[in-house]
Amino acid sequence: MPIELDKNDVLSASSSGSRRFFVMLDSKPGLQMLSILLIAGALCLPCLFYGLPAGTNAPTHVKYQHHFSRQFWNGEIYPRWLVEENKGYGSPIFLAQYPLPYFVTALLRPITSFPTATREARELGLFAWLALAAAGLAAWFWLRKFTRPLAATLAAIVYISLPYILDDGVYRRVAIGELCTFIWMPLALSLCESMYKKHSLVFALSGVYALLVLSNVLSALLFTPVLTIYAVFCVKRTEPSLFRRALPVLFAQLLGAGIAGAYLVPLLAFRRFFDLHQMESILPGYQFGLYFLNIASSDLKSRVVLGIAGALLFTAATAAFLWRASLDVRVRIGMAITLVLGALALIPNLGLSIVRLSGFQLRPAPAYDFAATTLLGAFFTIALGLLAFCRTSDSGVGRRDLLLLCIAAVSFFLMLPFSAPIWKAIPGSSAIQFPFRLGGILCVAVAGLLSLAFDICLRDSGDPSRRPSRLVIALAAFAAIAGGVGVSKTDRAFHSPKITEFVVTQDIDPMYRAYVPLQQLPAFAKTLGTTPDSFQVEPTPGDGTLRTAMVYGDCAVNVRPEGPRELLVSSDCKGEARLRIGQLFSPLWRIVPVQTGSRNSAVGASADGLIELALLPGKQEMRLIFDMGFPERLGIISSVFSLLIALVGFVSFRNRIGPGVPTISDESPATP
Repeated sequence: MPIELDKNDVLSASSSGSRRFFVMLDSKPGLQMLSILLIAGALCLPCLFYGLPAGTNAPTHVKYQHHFSRQFWNGEIYPRWLVEENKGYGSPIFLAQYPLPYFVTALLRPITSFPTATREARELGLFAWLALAAAGLAAWFWLRKFTRPLAATLAAIVYISLPYILDDGVYRRVAIGELCTFIWMPLALSLCESMYKKHSLVFALSGVYALLVLSNVLSALLFTPVLTIYAVFCVKRTEPSLFRRALPVLFAQLLGAGIAGAYLVPLLAFRRFFDLHQMESILPGYQFGLYFLNIASSDLKSRVVLGIAGALLFTAATAAFLWRASLDVRVRIGMAITLVLGALALIPNLGLSIVRLSGFQLRPAPAYDFAATTLLGAFFTIALGLLAFCRTSDSGVGRRDLLLLCIAAVSFFLMLPFSAPIWKAIPGSSAIQFPFRLGGILCVAVAGLLSLAFDICLRDSGDPSRRPSRLVIALAAFAAIAGGVGVSKTDRAFHSPKITEFVVTQDIDPMYRAYVPLQQLPAFAKTLGTTPDSFQVEPTPGDGTLRTAMVYGDCAVNVRPEGPRELLVSSDCKGEARLRIGQLFSPLWRIVPVQTGSRNSAVGASADGLIELALLPGKQEMRLIFDMGFPERLGIISSVFSLLIALVGFVSFRNRIGPGVPTISDESPATP
């Protein structure tokens, strides 16, 4: 049950009118949720009026959504091969790309009416608001499990306003998959709070975990150990063993992976068709080592310099309160180390030097201040979390406080250049692509700490001996939001909004560098009107019309699409011949003869990466199918079977209550 606010607990030093207002707000869940929705709407005004902001990945998402929605509403339940992507040459990107945001946005189409040129961008803008609002509600739902509803509401509002969430998920990098994860992470933690009491919630957790995987599998991979640790320590140490505590959440994660099997199984089976190292070698800006949070000399523009000054002031204020906090010396040392490492990362060029010393070979790349601005936003966030913890320590430190502090500190550290030797030592760690993905986990943990601090601030009677004071906590939250948003120039989306349009003549998937073989890449890029190392695209025609050409031979040929993943080829050849078909070659293309006993033809790749089909003399009819075979069928079976288990389990256990196992929300804070 959520903790209710007693009318005598809060703001006793304030006027009776203010006290009545806060008591009323604390007792009205509908008003709390409405507040979160309205704040999310205010934060997403450019998205609602102009569509998805023109950030780094916005054009790519608009392209993907255009083709995904088109094929979905033409009857393909799960588009895998985008037949008209890459100027009509096709793309296998949805063998790897997370599908959930595109499914949700496609389902918005029947209830929206936007101009054709900006339709997908406007739909994605609406999706961004829905996702941000849902993230705030999910955080509120989690936080009110252990703090007063008003404290949970305030912390949830700060959560969706934090610079990493706005910058990474909505305005600058426009990572719509990660934006979805900000919903599922707090919701999963919320279910962990109660699943030992109510067994059916284990099955609900499996569904939430599946949605997390479908939103962004890499973020899910990073969050998995956090979820397990949180679930284990949600139970008192005198209760069942660590293994018994971990078993329900491990089962939920396994079942959730099964529910996401329709996406996950083909991804694992066909990941060999995507070479991210090849993409990194072509585009230096994709180097893993560049994205440890650091500041280079080239980043020292006015906003970054002001951000550094603000971060140093934040450091001094946090250090002062940390020095006076009633904390165990080990906790204090850990917090001080976190703060010092963050401050050291602000030194220009130090971070990249440490990354190079760790063994990462960094090649020159285009100047891009994303790592610098993300560092400043993350620094403001962790400093806010440390200040919040200082406030909670005045009332005693509980295990939840320490656990959230550790999650925040470790997440922040693993984003910094000082963690580069650890990442270098872990085989395959670069598959994460960007160490700063941990910023989402940092935001969740800090939201938890801030809610605890707000809860104590509301309960205290304005005692001036409490440090940091309520005013300091409020100002720190505002400074963290304003500082991060100001440094990353998010405000520009409000006063100078840009519309992201779908332009068919420049419709190129930037990920083609990962799935076209290196030896065929230059020729295929030339066909598209570009080069592998450039993002400039010639506006050559690409209206989705299927193009064919004879390489050699004398044939009458007809190639007719019979679906997004199927071509019917009819030929009448006087001799052996070869036909080039204007679809990108993939090893998953296979030939199925229409007539039994027909001789088999061979399918291969042309010099420019397209399908090249060997034709035999005489009349011949065959189907060319993009066939995912057993992995696709196994994934569907896994999803259906696992979903049935989850539904049956949830219904069967919905009235079964655990043996009174208390969560850490039932604990009284331990004395320091």
